Amino acid sequence: MAARKRVHKIVKRPKTAITRKAELKRPFYDYTREAIENSGTFSESEARSEYSRLRSIAKKRLQRLASAGYDDSSIYRYYKNRFPTLKEIKAPSKLYNALADAASFVISDYSTVSGQRDLEERVKTTLAENYGTDVDMDLKKFGHFMDYMRAKYHGKEFDSERAVRTYRDATKKGISLQQLERHQKIFYDNQKRLGAMKSKVKGMDRERTAMDYVKALNKRGEKRAIKATKKRG
Repeated sequence: MAARKRVHKIVKRPKTAITRKAELKRPFYDYTREAIENSGTFSESEARSEYSRLRSIAKKRLQRLASAGYDDSSIYRYYKNRFPTLKEIKAPSKLYNALADAASFVISDYSTVSGQRDLEERVKTTLAENYGTDVDMDLKKFGHFMDYMRAKYHGKEFDSERAVRTYRDATKKGISLQQLERHQKIFYDNQKRLGAMKSKVKGMDRERTAMDYVKALNKRGEKRAIKATKKRG
């Protein structure tokens, strides 16, 4: 009787950051324009072939990121228009730059949906531990507010920690992102007072609205201004 052939079952490993890096055929430095031009790590034809392969991987990942709602992530916004077709690339230098971009994107842990979800969880945990935010906070809304603050100050320094706490206190009190941005100055300037304020309207059995908080904080500001004037007088 002929011996039976042993069949080895192939077990696929989960796609971790390490296996993703293995999608590059060579060490990452070999993909840089400097290495290609100075050391000849890729011939032009090899670079074209490898770029075509990595571009296909990159475009699929970008599509998955967009489908999963990560089209506003920094890595998506940076790379979404950085992978031209081979027909669009006229000069070797442009090809080498595009190849380096594709390699950088493919080896990034943040170029996948799972990588973005891991990043979200780490950010949420860090914010919760350091600033007492809700661990289930909406990171997109938080990101929009921080972008708004950067644009509001036009590159000038502002207290980012206070901005985070302002967002935390406002959302805990039911203040919407739109109202928070509209009345940003009063909430930001009075962050500690906002955090200490009770949610109920004094003398009434109802929750404070955003405008109730604004009016109460403005009144406190007016009282402080009057006291300061009396002291000077």
